[in-house]
Amino acid sequence: MTEPTAPRAVCPAGGASRTSSEMLALRLPQDTVDRLRVQARHGAAVLGVVADGTDCVWGWQGTSVSMPVLDTGGAQRWMKLRSRPAADPVPALWSGVATAEQVMAGLPVLRPVLLAQQAWTCDGFAYQAELTTRMPVRSISLNRAAPQWMADLPAAWWADLRAALDSLQEVAPAAVLRRVAWQETAARSMGAVHPAPWVPSHGDMCPANLGVAGATAVLFDWEYIGLGPRFVDAATLLLSSLDTPDVTDCIWSHFGDQLATPEGIYAQSVVAAHFAGRFRAGEHVDLAPALRAHMRTLEERTDDRHGGAARCTPC
Repeated sequence: MTEPTAPRAVCPAGGASRTSSEMLALRLPQDTVDRLRVQARHGAAVLGVVADGTDCVWGWQGTSVSMPVLDTGGAQRWMKLRSRPAADPVPALWSGVATAEQVMAGLPVLRPVLLAQQAWTCDGFAYQAELTTRMPVRSISLNRAAPQWMADLPAAWWADLRAALDSLQEVAPAAVLRRVAWQETAARSMGAVHPAPWVPSHGDMCPANLGVAGATAVLFDWEYIGLGPRFVDAATLLLSSLDTPDVTDCIWSHFGDQLATPEGIYAQSVVAAHFAGRFRAGEHVDLAPALRAHMRTLEERTDDRHGGAARCTPC
C-alpha cells in the first residue's frame, strides 16, 4: 500500500498538558505509536476527513487510536482506527458498531452514528477506520474509574440512562447474533449454569463509555454489543465504580431494584469473575479490595435468601 499524505497531521506529539490517554501513549512502544499515526493519516485521507486539532485517544495496548475530525463540508466527526496483526482472526468487536446500527435503530438512545468504514492491510497489520458522528460531549472518564463528580449528576440523567439500558434489553435477542465474549468466558468459569436469560447489552458499560448532555445520557463505544445476562450493563457500571462510594450509591438508587434480583446478583457475579481474571493479569488491581468486599456482602445476602440466586464467585 502506498501511503497517501493527509491534508493535516493526525495526533501529533506534544501539547500543553498530558491526558490519561496521552500518558498511555507514552507507555506504548514508539514504533507502535508512529505506525498508528501514519495509518491514521491514511484512514483520514481515505474517509475524506482532516484532523480537528491535536487531541486523540489511545486505546488499550495500542489496539486503536481515535480523534476528532472534520469532513469536507466542515461537519464535526469522530474517527477511530483499529489495528491488529493481519494473521490474527478478525475480532468480533470490529463489527460491533455496525451491529449496533442495526440493533439500535429507532431506540431512544443518544449515541454516535456510524457513517462509514474502511479496511486495509499494510506491512503485516490489518486496520479498520471508522467514521461516526461526533457527540457534543466527552466521556465521563478516560479510564475505568468513576470520577467523584459523577455522583452529582441529576436524577433525570440517571433515569435516562436506565431507560436507555432497559430499551436495549427489550430488543429481540435474534437481532444480535453472538454473546459478549468476555461475559460468556466469565460465566463458564463460574461452573454452574444459571437460568437468567441472555439479552442484548452494551457489553462495556463503564464511566469511560458514558457522556452527559444535560439530562440525557450519551452511550459511546458499542464494539462489544451482544447478548449478556439480564442487567449485566448495570452490574458492570456498578462494579466498575465501587472505589467511588458516592457514585455506587447513585447506581444502587437507580438500578437497585434490578441488581438485587437473582438475575442481577448473577450478572454481578459474572462481572466479578471477569474482573478476577483481570486482577490476575495485573489490571485494575486498585479495584480489588472494594470488589471483594462487595461480593462478600452479596454472598451473605444470597445465603440469607436460602440460595435464591447463584452464589457469587470469589475474587
